[in-house]
Formats: sequence, C-alpha cells, structure tokens
Amino acid sequence: MRLQSPTDSSAARALPPVAILAGGLGTRLGSLTEQTPKALVEVAGRPFIVQQLELLRRRGLRRIVVCLGHHGEQVRNVLGDGTAWGVELRCVFDGAAPLGTAGALKQALPELGATFFVLYGDAYLDCDYAAVYQAFLDSGKAALMTVFKNDGDGQPSNVEWAEGRIRRYDKTAPSPAMRHIDYGLGVFQAAALAGVPEGRPADLAEVYQSLLARQDLAALEVPQRFHEIGSPEGLAETRAYVARALHTRSYLAEAAEIARRLDTEAIESVVRRLAELRARGGRLFILGVGGSAGNASHAVNDFRKIAGIEAYAPSDNVSELTARINDDGWERSYADWLKVSRLSSRDLVLVLSVGGGDAERNISANLVRAVAYARAVSATICGILGRDGGYTARHADACVLIPSVNPATVTAHAEAFQAVVWHLMVSHPALQAAPMKWESLR
Repeated sequence: MRLQSPTDSSAARALPPVAILAGGLGTRLGSLTEQTPKALVEVAGRPFIVQQLELLRRRGLRRIVVCLGHHGEQVRNVLGDGTAWGVELRCVFDGAAPLGTAGALKQALPELGATFFVLYGDAYLDCDYAAVYQAFLDSGKAALMTVFKNDGDGQPSNVEWAEGRIRRYDKTAPSPAMRHIDYGLGVFQAAALAGVPEGRPADLAEVYQSLLARQDLAALEVPQRFHEIGSPEGLAETRAYVARALHTRSYLAEAAEIARRLDTEAIESVVRRLAELRARGGRLFILGVGGSAGNASHAVNDFRKIAGIEAYAPSDNVSELTARINDDGWERSYADWLKVSRLSSRDLVLVLSVGGGDAERNISANLVRAVAYARAVSATICGILGRDGGYTARHADACVLIPSVNPATVTAHAEAFQAVVWHLMVSHPALQAAPMKWESLR
C-alpha cells in the first residue's frame, strides 16, 4: 500500500492514542542533551516535543502518552497534562533502568488501550495519520509499519519493499535490496506486544521482525520525507523545515483573519461610486507604486474587460512615466499625467497603496500630489490601502483599509488583498458586465 499526499480533512473517524517514545539518551547530540532530554531541544523557538504535539493535534490526534526515561521529569514539567497544547496527555516512566522502545510501550499499555499509534520521540512526521490508521484497519494485521523510500540517503535503508509489502526488515544488517527505511510511525494492537517481557528491556525492531516472520505485519509506503532530531545534521534540517512550515501556517492564518475583518460596508461604498462612474460615462484612473503599480495594470484590465469601465494607469506607459520623472521629478509625475489626461469631476481616481502616502515624511509623494490634484478638480477619490491609509485615506471619498495583523507582513498582505478586493469588485453584481472566461465555459 502507498499513502497519498497528506490532507487535514481525512480524519473522519476518531483516532486512537499516540505513544511517543521519548526515553532515549540522545547521545549523538552531544552537549545539547547532557542535562536536557532530547524531547526538550529547541526547534523553531519551542521544545521539540511541543512541535510534535501541535503537529499531532493538527492531524486530529488528541490523546497522547509520552514514554519517558532520561531526564523525563523535565519533560513532564513542561507538558503538564497537555491542556496548554490542546491534547490529553499522560506520562509513563521507565523506572530505575531504561526499558528500550518495546519495553516502554509494554509498560504504557494500561494508558494506551487496545489499539494505538507509536511515534519515535525524535521524529517529526507530517503525514496523513487518519489514512495510516485506515490502512491498518483494512489490513486486519496486528501491526502496521510505515516506510519511506530513501535509497540510503541520510540514514541507511533497512527495509526491503516489493509489491506493496515488506520482504525483509533489519536495522543491523542492511542489504543492497533495501531501498526503504522505517519511517518512524506504526500502529499496533496491544496483543502485538504479548511476547515482550514485563519490566525488562526490549527493542521495538525485534517486535516488528517477529510480526513480519509470522506474516502479521502490514506496511504502508509514505511519500513525504521524515524529519528527525537524532543527529546534529538532522536537527539542523528539522529546525529549518519546521520554521518554514510555521511561517506558512502563520501567513495563511493571518490572511484568513484579514479576510474576516475586511469592512464590507467600505467595499460596498467603493462599488457604488464605481457604478455611478460607469453610469455617467466617467473614466477610472488607477494609481500604484512598486508592487501596487503592477496591481494597477492588472486592475485596469479587469475593470475595462469585466466591468466595462474605461480605465487607465500611468505606470502602464513606461516611456512617458520615466520621461516625466526625469524631466519634471518624481513628485509631479502622476499629477502631471492626470492633468494631461484632463482629469475632471466626472472621473474617479483609485489609489492602490500600502501606506497611502505621507506628505510630511515625503513618502509616495507622487501619490500625495496626485490625490491633491484630484481633490482640486473635484474628481472622486477611492483607495484600497494598507495600514491606516495615510494621506489618501484622509482625503478619499471612500476607501477599503486592509487590516494589519502582523507588522512584519503588512506589505505582503496589503498588496495581495488589493487583488482580492478589486476582483471582488469587478465580479460584484453591481459592476460585472461581461463573463469571465473560465466561469463561462460549460
């Protein structure tokens, strides 16, 4: 069997508990784990096990049992009962002597129940856990091992895989036929550990081998590579991977929050003025600087083609714009262009800008002068703006402000949501005059 790409929506059934095997010494990390358990090594600003818990929660898993050994009390002190991380958590300790991976699982069975996931404590596995569990249920076997085709890259391959099943598994004696590796995630029935002695060290690899020998081990190939912190190299890669993933999730969460907070009345106010502009036969002049200039060009196309409004942007004529900047100066470039265009009270100036311009600090001075000129000739002024909208917002007849949710991503979101808002406008029933191509195909 082979697992498809991960999806957060596939966890339709209640998933069983997860045992995290976090009792290892972490000797390969050197001084990092002399006084600190590997589970608490920092990854993207947080203890690694916290990153694991949050990943599991996102994947629909809520019941966690952490098997602890070396400095395990530090882990328990950080995690508590899991409430802070949105999970239900229990800690089980090896005791006086390390029990190994299988021995620790055996000791944790009273907390785990009849069926459970097993996850190595140094592995960050962003895969579809619900699909893994379903594959286990469909197999009818006592356990399932996930495998990944690594071709010996990073760590030695230890699984010989063919025709959707494991032919051989051995972590101590690899062979050339082995192209896959134990991915670090398994699903077990409690009965699969019947042969593990109580209170004595035992290795999970031996349990897997025993199950394989009696043909009671299912397998699932996972396409997503695993990340681990068991080695300095693996730790560095995992830190980078998690930081990237956190940025992606945070950015999208910010975008969702901005969409939720957009002022619909402000959008409708601009739409009404655009509809009135079209009705009186006026022209639309769209002004932007930098990334917003590119947006202005795109928006001109959409307002002309979809909304049927005569529209222009000064930044579309590079020769004229640069000549005006060279001869007359940046500040006057847009205002002088509007003068030559005979801007009048029949027309509308739409400003796309992150800051909206600032006269006192000489920021986007060409927008400031253009808005001042538009006001002087009584043209309608609207904007799709970030931050507080600056000079444009203070002098506009109507404007949409893109809410700021993170100072570090103001520009990215403001310019992205300019496109969201103008696409909303051109597709608005009050403005859309022509079908969009793909929507019109049947």
